[in-house]
Amino acid sequence: MSATNASTQYVFRGRGEHSVRVPICDAATPSEMRIPTIADAVPARWIMSRDVVCARDNLDVDALIDLMVHKRVGCVPIVDHDGCPIGMVTKQDLLELVIAAREPDAATPLVTRQLMMPLAFTLDEHATIAHAAAMMSVEGVHHVPIVAESGCLLGVVSTLDIVRWLATNDGLLDVPAGG
Repeated sequence: MSATNASTQYVFRGRGEHSVRVPICDAATPSEMRIPTIADAVPARWIMSRDVVCARDNLDVDALIDLMVHKRVGCVPIVDHDGCPIGMVTKQDLLELVIAAREPDAATPLVTRQLMMPLAFTLDEHATIAHAAAMMSVEGVHHVPIVAESGCLLGVVSTLDIVRWLATNDGLLDVPAGG
């Protein structure tokens, strides 16, 4: 990037008097202005939730709803007998179920396999935060399971995990104790 095709912007960094000069690229396409960040180097497993609420595909939908409400989770990976993700159920899936149940003559699914997205977009344990953010953006999802080489679930990265990491990395949030 040359000085002739770049300008400068002052960016507030959240600490009062501090600002940083950031070059603004006039590149024609976003790929031309790609600047590697620390998110390209930090493994997503460092920020993933490890205590993940999972369910089997034969769980009654009412039990799944109770589980999600009581555990206060927005997404439940559906796993097989080996602990490998085979699908996902989100709050959105449940909302669609409630709306469908209001339709005349609508059959409400009885078990999770009838409700879940029968595909889990996963990343392996070596994927970076940048990989997780890219997958979420491309696939339009807010949760990405992180799996071991065997395919077994290790944890889940959410958009909120990424936002918290960004704010902590930029010094806008304190690092939690033990984290």
